[in-house]
Amino acid sequence: MDRRKFVKTAGLSAIAISTTGFKLIEENGVITTNCATSKDMLGPFFRKNAPIRHDLTYDDNPSEIELKVIGQIFEADCDKSLSNIELDIWHCDHRKKYDMESEEYKCRGKIFTNENGEYWFKTFVPPPYQGRPKHIHYLIQESENYQELVTQIYFKGDKKIKKNNWVKYPWDENRILNIYQNAEGIAEVKLDLFLKRK
Repeated sequence: MDRRKFVKTAGLSAIAISTTGFKLIEENGVITTNCATSKDMLGPFFRKNAPIRHDLTYDDNPSEIELKVIGQIFEADCDKSLSNIELDIWHCDHRKKYDMESEEYKCRGKIFTNENGEYWFKTFVPPPYQGRPKHIHYLIQESENYQELVTQIYFKGDKKIKKNNWVKYPWDENRILNIYQNAEGIAEVKLDLFLKRK
């Protein structure tokens, strides 16, 4: 797919990679953390026991735009990468439905970070539904050392993203990602995540 067709099809901007981490600045003499990822609601469509897999695509999707999602997971010190962290990933299908019953677990998967804290999965840009912008859900469950993190990816250029709704705080912007083409010509987004210690 050439670049012009890719941008038109995705309906989103395609520009250079930007960092998705951020630092909270001291305000009124208080610093809560150096790095963090803003949280989101879990929502009613989380489903336990998703299969371990990196590929969330499926054959009967007529609107599929292949998307690779990459990133790393760090402690809130912005530096220490975290290996073997379990992530649940899910989103709606091309019909704007969530698979809550089938054995296929369509558009759902469980992945783990590697020894460098890196993760990746392949899927497609999900459609918006019921007034909500396009988004992909993440869940990192509470563990012995780290707090639970529920968050979502959104996409730049999505006109359904409204201020004071999905963008309440300045750091929420770090979850609204540019889609770019990687060296292999595949559409890609990058989201680094930061976990808080208990």
